[in-house]
Amino acid sequence: MDTLDELLKGPHPVKSDQLTGPILHSTPLLGMDVWQEAIDQFDAFAEAEANTGLPLEQQQYLSDLRVDRYLYDTLAREFELLAAWLRENPGHREASQVASFLSRRERLGPRSWVDHQEKLYLWAQKSGQNDIADSILGWRLLCQELAKSLLAWSSRNHHDPRARQIRLWQDSQGFYPQNRLRIWALRFLEDLRAPQILGWDAAMNREIFATHPELLTGTR
Repeated sequence: MDTLDELLKGPHPVKSDQLTGPILHSTPLLGMDVWQEAIDQFDAFAEAEANTGLPLEQQQYLSDLRVDRYLYDTLAREFELLAAWLRENPGHREASQVASFLSRRERLGPRSWVDHQEKLYLWAQKSGQNDIADSILGWRLLCQELAKSLLAWSSRNHHDPRARQIRLWQDSQGFYPQNRLRIWALRFLEDLRAPQILGWDAAMNREIFATHPELLTGTR
């Protein structure tokens, strides 16, 4: 399997918004719009007062972490609701598409992975120049570029269901954007940009596990 460096030496990052198949629309099945409900209920300033007095970078990190956890929890909830729906509607004409969508659930992994990006980043900064530290820092920068690209794309395509999830990013630049990109890619795997995002994530995990498995303690 390719390392992250090998993947990055390939073609430029995919920026096409073409689809390889139909996106699952869960609202008609569940009778509720999970993501719109999440957008409506999210308070971007809920913890701002509690973080007053902290360095600006720390405030930004905590704000971004809250967004990433919220994105994770919303997708986990959608998976849970659809799993319950499938148990009750195994013969429905959309049951096979729902089952295929639910096969992604295992790849979401534990919630601790969201918080764990801080440990990886700090380790890479302290380790000085070495291949794995450079890969971790480079991966973050690469994800920052793609996250900005997706934000710009979503502003031009705000009616697209893929863009709605990105609304939660608008006031949060993403200190560790690999978190939100991974969640977005799992939800919209049909998007041509999604396999690339998950490929980067998998390659980075393989490199860390092969060289410093202790850094992944508690994430598997």
